[in-house]
Order: sequence, then C-alpha cells, then structure tokens
Amino acid sequence: MPTLRDYQQQDVEFLSKLNTMACFNEQRTGKTPTALTIIKQKNCRRVLIICPSSAIYQWIEEFETWLGRPCVTIKRARFDPETLPDIWTDGLVLSYDSFKTIERKDKTIKGLVEYILNYLPDAVILDEAHRIKNTKSANARAVFKLIKVPVRIALTGTPAPNKPEEIYSILYWLHPDKFKSYWKFIDEYFDRVMMPLRSGQYYPEIRGFKPGKQLELQRFLQTFSTQRKRKEVMPWLPKKDYQQVRLPATDEQKKYLKELREFFCAGDVIVQGVLDRLIRERQICLDPMLLGLKGSSPKLDYLIDYVKDYPDRPTIVFSKFTSFLKKIYPILQTYSKKIGLIIGETKIETRNQLKNDFQCGKINLLLLNIDACKEAITLDRAEVAIFTDKYPPVGTILQAEDRFVATTEDRANKPHTIIELMIKGTYDEQLYKLIAERKSEIEVINDYKKYLMKGE
Repeated sequence: MPTLRDYQQQDVEFLSKLNTMACFNEQRTGKTPTALTIIKQKNCRRVLIICPSSAIYQWIEEFETWLGRPCVTIKRARFDPETLPDIWTDGLVLSYDSFKTIERKDKTIKGLVEYILNYLPDAVILDEAHRIKNTKSANARAVFKLIKVPVRIALTGTPAPNKPEEIYSILYWLHPDKFKSYWKFIDEYFDRVMMPLRSGQYYPEIRGFKPGKQLELQRFLQTFSTQRKRKEVMPWLPKKDYQQVRLPATDEQKKYLKELREFFCAGDVIVQGVLDRLIRERQICLDPMLLGLKGSSPKLDYLIDYVKDYPDRPTIVFSKFTSFLKKIYPILQTYSKKIGLIIGETKIETRNQLKNDFQCGKINLLLLNIDACKEAITLDRAEVAIFTDKYPPVGTILQAEDRFVATTEDRANKPHTIIELMIKGTYDEQLYKLIAERKSEIEVINDYKKYLMKGE
C-alpha cells in the first residue's frame, strides 16, 4: 500500500475533520491520494467521482490502489439504469459530459445525474472543480444537485481560472446555506456598476473587491481548504525558463492584417465585428492558409527548423487551433518519425498510449491541443514546451504549462524551457502582455495563502 507524503498527511488531518472541503493545492502535488485517504478515514462506502473524460481510468486505478476496493465507470450510451445498484457498490467514476443533462432546442439528452439521484452516494469527489465556474452551465446545474451528499470534496489547483468571482460555484456547492445567491455574493464582496448595453438596457460589470472584503474571503477559504504550491512542497523543483521568440511577419501576413483592420476583410475572408476580426488575426499570425489565404507560416518554419536541429529532444507543442495541429502533423512527420498528435477527438485509449509512448521515449515530439491536454496528462519527460499561440483563460494556459513540470526528484534537473512564438508587432504579441496582467488578478483567489500572509 502506498504512503502519503508528510504535507499530504497534514492536509488529511485538517480536512478529514470537515464534511465539505476543498483541496486547492497546485497541479500535480497529489490531490488525488489526499482525497481518497479522506474517503477511507471517513468510511465512505459508495463514492462518486466526477472528472474530465481523459482522467477516468487514472481515477479508477488510483481508487483501487489507495482504497483496495473496486471502482467502475459507465458510458451513458450503453447504460441500463436497473443495473446501477449492482454495478455501483464502491467507487464510480463519471465524466462531466456523461453526468450532465444537455438541453437542446430539438431534444434533451438525459445525463447520468438523473439516475444517481436515486442512489445518493456517501461521498462525492469533484475533480477539476473549476469546470463548474459558470453557474448556468450544464456542468454546474448537474453538480449542484448533489449538495445533499454528506461528504463533498472539491479538487482544483485553479479555483478561479480567469476572474476572482468564479470561486462562487465551488462556495455554493460546499456551503449552500451561506452562499444562496450569486448576486448577493457579488454585492457582498465586489463593487459593480451598471453599464449601458442598448437604448434603455444595462448590464452589470463586476469591478474589484470592496475594501476589506478580499481579506475576509481569503480567511474564509482558509477554514475549509488547503492550498499548497509545488515549490513549497517540492523545493527541489527548477524554475520554468521562458523564452519569447518574436518572428517577423511575412509580406502576405502584413497585407492581410492591414486589410482586416481597415476593411474587415482579407481576400475572401469577411469578418463580422471586432471579436471575429481578432480571431482571424490570430489565425493569420499562425498560418494564413488556415483561412484559405496564400502565404507561408513563420511559426511552422520555426518548428521545422527546431525539429531538424533537435530531433531527439523531448518536446511538446501546444496550440489552441486544432486545424493548425492537423496541418503541421504530416509536415513535421517528414522530419521526425517519432511524433504524435492529441486533440479533442483523440480517443482516451489512443491518448493514453501516446502519453506512455512519449514518457518511455518511443515518441520525442507530441503535438497537443491546449484545451484537450490541460488536465490529467503527465508529460514530465519533456524538456521543452512550445506554445505556437496563447489565449485566455489564464488558468487553462497555466495548467497546460504544468504538464511537463517534473514532480519527482529523478527528473528535477532536466530543462524546463517554455518557448512562446509570436508575430512581432501584432495582436499576437500583445496577447502575451494581456495574459500576464490577467494572471495577477486571479492570483487573489488562486494564491490566497500568499495574500493572507501579506494581510496579517
């Protein structure tokens, strides 16, 4: 039977005294063993775990390892409700997608939550709990139905992924009596003003914390949660080495970007509104051909040169655009046969195989979609992470970066280099500055321990 590290044991001793709790420890500090040990100490028999699809089999393995009891998962498409009591005797792991009910205009796709409510578990573990940050989302609505479960544990390293007020959903799920209303919570802790939208219409804009309320909220978080940073519990971890590579725009890119700003069109590409234009600018900076425009991609040229120069260096390449990854995969494959691709449509089994192949050295170059690979995948053999583009939310980017950070001392001395590719003098370059500024705002919640020490 595995054992906990000292800091995990301390967290268990504190949290196990509570019935509703949160572990806000940074990614890859071992939140899973901590939560499962609490479940064991509380003698919870029937346990429900809700997590991203990619983490299902990892949770099953961890459950059986730490508790020595069976754990299963079920697929919504093949599920027979009458078999649930027989299947679910101990641990049950469900993805957010299968758990929630999806309401569409033409039909409603019933989620497994509707059947779970007939057999309320003794405990619920909500992994990557920031996925319920939008109170009106299907994820949040489904999870909120579990507020009567006696033991509830929220796990996430980023409780407020992009804005401090996003912590509300977790607060409501754990303490529904105290946080009954979202807008009452906002008015209690934040300033807000009504901004004009259209003639006679207004929308609420949430500003910063009211005087003294930031410290008050941080102190409350301390009463039911832990928050540890990797550097605190793993002092041997090296720092990330950020390298910004400013690539010059091609003549075609300059032309397209100028046309977009002046005429809201480039070639046959017509944009509607500023937001649409900014998305097209990002795509042009990445590769004009993504929009059917002529011209080369300086970022692709950089990747080709990099692969030629460092064919054996373990490297992961991130992009927000799946279309770009699909395009460059066969191109880079001509320069490196040891290459893999993981995007949103990659099956879980294939994803796990590619991860294992990379970790054992069968693959040296792995192309990843940021949103598909921000969670539940360890790639700490990688020495370099290349971002071809970045875009908020900030929490997603930080999670993606953490995929290659070593959490064992035998890999502590490997390089931890993050290369950020940007087209010089464009919106593409400005985004990196905006992301850095946004990070400081969400740290109010995500690093509340640090702020508490400043305030006391």
